[in-house]
This record gives sequence, structure tokens and C-alpha cells, in this order.
Amino acid sequence: MSWKLNVAAVQMRAGDDRDANLAICRTLIAQAAQAMAQLVVLPENFAFLGRGEGDKFPIAEALEANGPIVTMLREAARAHGVWIVGGGMPELVPGDATHTYNTALVVDPRGELVARYRKIHLFDVAIPGGAVLRESDATKAGHELVVVDIDGVKVGVTICYDLRFPELYRKLVADHGAEVLLVPAAFTAHTGAAHWHLLLRARAVEDQAWVVAAAQWGQHNDKRASYGHALVVDPWGTIVGELPEGNGVVSAVLDGEVVAKRRTQMPCLSHAVLLR
Repeated sequence: MSWKLNVAAVQMRAGDDRDANLAICRTLIAQAAQAMAQLVVLPENFAFLGRGEGDKFPIAEALEANGPIVTMLREAARAHGVWIVGGGMPELVPGDATHTYNTALVVDPRGELVARYRKIHLFDVAIPGGAVLRESDATKAGHELVVVDIDGVKVGVTICYDLRFPELYRKLVADHGAEVLLVPAAFTAHTGAAHWHLLLRARAVEDQAWVVAAAQWGQHNDKRASYGHALVVDPWGTIVGELPEGNGVVSAVLDGEVVAKRRTQMPCLSHAVLLR
């Protein structure tokens, strides 16, 4: 586990103007590259965040078609020589005009699309005193787990509401060898204030892995507000970098020796009965 990975978690406030959002992404990716990032993680809904789930259909893309969203990711990765994870964009579903996937794309420094993760857990909730959100009304759930080798590091990809399902992260670690877990998100302001830090630190501690969480922040429109607090957590549950609000990046150097140390000191993974 002798590796180091310089990462940058992006925080931004997206709206319903795709081109304006992509321009912000380009700026923040360049900022991350200047900080020597090898891996840049964009938040969920980085290209578009509207008032309702159905608003995204006009800008949804087939990944192979190299539309504006995919093109931006590929060009930025190639221009800066970095890995980029586009943390959640609307991907067209073949044969289904009423749903898209919520898809995180992994693009390598050559600008090649090397993996896609389609969000498994969809956010269907009515928050007391808050928003009513039904992601499944216009989003189709994925079903495949994704771990990508990024510069020799096993990186597991998830999106937002997945964070509340610890069994997903345990599988990424125990079955697929992940040492870094990505959580690009657009956590609501209400649920974020209550659970964002708690859940991210818990996933890091119980799986003894680095956690990198890119985030949306602030008031997007009259119906949506996001919590912000993009951050990086080490395998002991310590927050090593955080941006409470505003557009920007959180940079950190992840170290494989820290993973090895914590898994040796506290061998929870080998003690977990259900893994045997």
C-alpha cells in the first residue's frame, strides 16, 4: 500500500444554465490542477441543477455522443493531465424517454472515458418542514459497483444518497479492494446539517479508507439549497480539509501507508463475520 494520491474535491453552486455551470467547472478544474491534483472530483449535478427532476431532460446526453458535458470533461482532463470524476450528470437511457441515469464519469488524463457509475440509491423523501424530492420520478437506478485503478490506487465511486447505505461501501472495500471512496454530492441543506459529517466520517472509520466528498453549496433556486462542506476524511475519521461554503477546491495528499497502518492496528475487515 505504498502510494500517494493528490486529490481535489470541488465545491460549486450549480444552477439551470448548463454552459455557465461547465464554465465554472473548467475554472475550478484548472485551480485544482495548479494545486498539483492528480484526481479532481466534481460534485453531483455539476452540469445542471434545476427546480424539478424533469428539468434535466433537455441537457441529458448519451455518453458516446460526446455532447457538451462529456466534451468538457474530456477536454479538461486532457488539457491539465489529470483524472476527473464528473460526480453525477444526466445520462440518456436507451428506449426510455421518461428517465435518465444519474451517472458519474471517470475520465483519465488522456481524455478517455474509462468508467461510469450509475447511482444505485435514489433519493425519494419528504423532509418534515423541508423539501419533497423524488429522484425516481425521472431517474433510473443503476446496479453495478465501480472501483477504478487511478495511478495504482483502488478508488470506489458512489453518489450522494448512497452515503446512507454502509453495505455498499463495505462491498467496495472488502470485495473490490477500494482504499479511497468518492462521495460527490448535492446534499440538502437540512439533511446535510444533521448528517453529512457524521456519515462521511463513519464510512471512513468503518471501512478504514480515505473519503473524498465533493459538494454543491448554497441556494440554487426557490426549491433547492445544498449544504456545502466539501471535505476529505482520513481512515481514522479525521477531517483533513474542508470548505464550508463558496466555490473552490479542497486539496489533500492521500497516503496508502495510512490505510495500511489503520487496518493493521484495528483489523476490523478481517473480523467481520459476514465477510467470511
